[in-house]
Amino acid sequence: MNCIVNVDKNFSIGYEGDLQVRLSPDLKRFKDFTVGNIIIYGRNTLATFPKERPLPKRKNIILTTRKDLEESNDVHVCHSLEELFDLKERLIEEGYSEDQFFVCGGESVYRQLLPYVKKIYITQMEVELPSDSYFPSLGDEWKITYESDMQESDGIKYRYVNYEREE
Repeated sequence: MNCIVNVDKNFSIGYEGDLQVRLSPDLKRFKDFTVGNIIIYGRNTLATFPKERPLPKRKNIILTTRKDLEESNDVHVCHSLEELFDLKERLIEEGYSEDQFFVCGGESVYRQLLPYVKKIYITQMEVELPSDSYFPSLGDEWKITYESDMQESDGIKYRYVNYEREE
C-alpha cells in the first residue's frame, strides 16, 4: 500500500476542509499515479473532489463512519479497518496488486493507514501555509529513495520526495 500527499514545510496537508493550494504539476502527478488503480480516502477528502464525486477511472474506497454513502461498481464504502482489509484482500484475489493501493487523505485516514504503508510519494512545497490538518510524522524506519530537483509552479517552489519503509 502507498500514500500520496502534498505537504507544506510543516507537513500540513489542509486548511478548513480543503487543500491549501492546487499545483497543476502535483495534480497531474496524482492522476498519473492513481488512474487505473485504487484510491482510499475519507469522507472529508471526497468533499474536496470536483462536484464532491468519486474520481473517475479509479476504484474509490471511502473509509468513513457515515452510513449514508452509496456504493457503485467503482465506489466501495468501508466503515472500519477490518472492512477495508477484507475488501483489499478480495481486490487482490481479483488481480490487483499491493502497489495499486494509494491512500490519499485526509489526516485521519493517513494516521490510521500509515502503519500498513510501504511507500510514500510526497510533493513537498517550500512554503508555510495556513493549516489545520497534518500528515503524520515519519519515524526512522522511513528512508528517502528519490528526491527531485526543486521546481516552481504558480510562484510556489516544490520538489517530489519518495520514501520507502525499511523492513
